[in-house]
Amino acid sequence: MAQQQNQKTVLIVDDTPENIDVLRGAVKNDYKVKIATNGKKALSIAHNNPKPDIILLDIMMPEMDGYEVCRRLKEDISTAKIPVIFITAKTDMESEVRCLKLGAVDFISKPINPPVVQLRVKTQLSLYDQNRALEMKVGERTAELNETRLEIIRRLGRAAEYKDNETGMHVIRMSHYTRLMAEKMDFDEATVDLIFNAAPMHDIGKIGIPDKILLKPGKLDADEWKIMK
Repeated sequence: MAQQQNQKTVLIVDDTPENIDVLRGAVKNDYKVKIATNGKKALSIAHNNPKPDIILLDIMMPEMDGYEVCRRLKEDISTAKIPVIFITAKTDMESEVRCLKLGAVDFISKPINPPVVQLRVKTQLSLYDQNRALEMKVGERTAELNETRLEIIRRLGRAAEYKDNETGMHVIRMSHYTRLMAEKMDFDEATVDLIFNAAPMHDIGKIGIPDKILLKPGKLDADEWKIMK
């Protein structure tokens, strides 16, 4: 049962029952199989969860051909990364190039050779898994780097606070003011966070100012201004 739950799902899209039977026979022993007999149903299945892990797509279908199905899949962020292999009776180079330009990962001509289909499906699923694993690692590493960067900013803010409490509290206030203003200007969440986290840096130069100048109660002389600048 556990092995069956972990099986990848292949979505076969073809309007001809005989072609569906041949493709199903080629992959059913190793994968779960879903069937769509037209483009509209294929898109519906592709958007449902759990999504298919790979799609075997015919080109020549009524109402919505395989080209259009692939185009819609690739323009939608929720389905764009699902690998698509075109299975078609078209054998001309122009059709193959068009399929690949639409984002397909492979092109298999009919009549199919079941062992070839099996190997190509296995290869593309392996690549798909590798890409997903790599994306997860990159995401984790990016999150770690962002947290490290934010920790540095927070520590610099604390350093400014120890140096000059007025600066420290000012830094905190400015961070929240800038967040509120960015939200009021309808910036996206990522930009709001960037502004909020960058704001503490605007007065950070005071850390390098000697106390006798920074805390001087009177006006600064020319030399002191030079150091301040």
